[in-house]
Amino acid sequence: MDGLHKIFRLVKAIILLNSAAIFDKIFSDDFILDIIGVLEYDPEDRNVQNHSAFLKEHAVFKEAIPIRNASVVSKIHQTYRICYIKDVILPKGLDEATLASLNAIINANNAFVVCLLKDDTSFMQRLFATMRSSNISAESKRELVLFLREFCTVSSSLQPAQRMQLSRDLASRGVFDIISDVLRSQEKVLVSAGTDILHYLTQDPNLLRSYIANHEESSREGISLLGLLIEGIATDFGGEMLCQFLEILKVLLDGCTADTVTQCRDFIELFYEKCFDKLINIIESSRVEEYSAKLEILYNICELLCFCARHHPYKIKITFFGSNSMEKILTLTRRRERSLVVAAVRIMRTIIGACRNDELLISHVIEFNTLKPIIEVFVENGNRYNMLHSTVLELLDFIRKENLKSLVVYVVESFWDQLLMFEQLTSIQAFKLKYQEYVDIAEETQTTSVDHTRKADERGLDKEEEDYFSKDRS
Repeated sequence: MDGLHKIFRLVKAIILLNSAAIFDKIFSDDFILDIIGVLEYDPEDRNVQNHSAFLKEHAVFKEAIPIRNASVVSKIHQTYRICYIKDVILPKGLDEATLASLNAIINANNAFVVCLLKDDTSFMQRLFATMRSSNISAESKRELVLFLREFCTVSSSLQPAQRMQLSRDLASRGVFDIISDVLRSQEKVLVSAGTDILHYLTQDPNLLRSYIANHEESSREGISLLGLLIEGIATDFGGEMLCQFLEILKVLLDGCTADTVTQCRDFIELFYEKCFDKLINIIESSRVEEYSAKLEILYNICELLCFCARHHPYKIKITFFGSNSMEKILTLTRRRERSLVVAAVRIMRTIIGACRNDELLISHVIEFNTLKPIIEVFVENGNRYNMLHSTVLELLDFIRKENLKSLVVYVVESFWDQLLMFEQLTSIQAFKLKYQEYVDIAEETQTTSVDHTRKADERGLDKEEEDYFSKDRS
């Protein structure tokens, strides 16, 4: 056994030489399994690890679609085995330079595999034809979807232009139709794979925007891909998947360029027409406990609404203040979960920030007493210095610093009795001082106006007297 331990140390030392020429040799098909076999005899581990047996018997490469190019298959095997050495056999035994070299080999192999497969017309045709087939079994379809996700994942090692071209190639082969079917699945693993693929394809978001716009009315079962994305953000799939749905929608709703402005605006119009009210209704229904959406779902919806207010201020009047949408959003201030209350306040803060120069919208906020639930929950929170406390104070500070006079006057004259308990806070003191400035200026202006009127009247009287005496003299 001592001899085997010495060989282990020797092979490990060879790997740590970090030589590209040595790596080419020891990671070749002829030697790599022997190298892994030697690395089973770690002197720091009392038990011999059967790495070779595991790789030969259990880690079998399953081809969802047969790959006829032997070079591609060889690179796939090599990549998996190098990853196994790096992550399983020697996770703590490699220095940073050697790790960087191994990662470079893995990335180069991934790029090699993806480039050959994406340019293999026969392979791509067989892949998509099989995925679209009505005769495919559920298990086979599952394997193909997971393969496509892995294919997209390893494609991240390509250059940006190559990734963009791959997205276009996949779109032209009908990948969005396939993903639409996948997102209708009841199997969480498949839906997760579908969102991963879709997220990869948003490297060129206009592809997905165009697809959604062209297929909105003709979607099977009446649920379009856009509708499925909205369902996704409103379904309890778990944190990571909810974030994926959220990120996809954000990418689609943002990123307009000079070349894509028309398609981008068309998609935004479609989103507000078809989806905005659905999101608001989910929030509204959460007031009824038995129909209440999960906390994470509501939080992500608030995050998306905040994003919309920030990026589409021209839509705020129609959407957030149409159909009492803002009032429904602010019902979240009655929730016990402080994170949701803060999320609702941030939406209001974002709206005021985006439309601070819009007098009509500011008037709407005042007329409908929109800040009332925010002030009430702030007062209810008392002197607890938490995120809610900070968020409301930041909102008031913003209103003051931006000199939004009508809002300052509205807040003080409507809620000062409630805010009096916070008078010791610097922010509240500054807010009241700003209000007093406006009052003083208004009084001074009024006084000046009265003086001007009096002087004008006096000048008018002097003129009348002069005219009168002039008549007498004549």
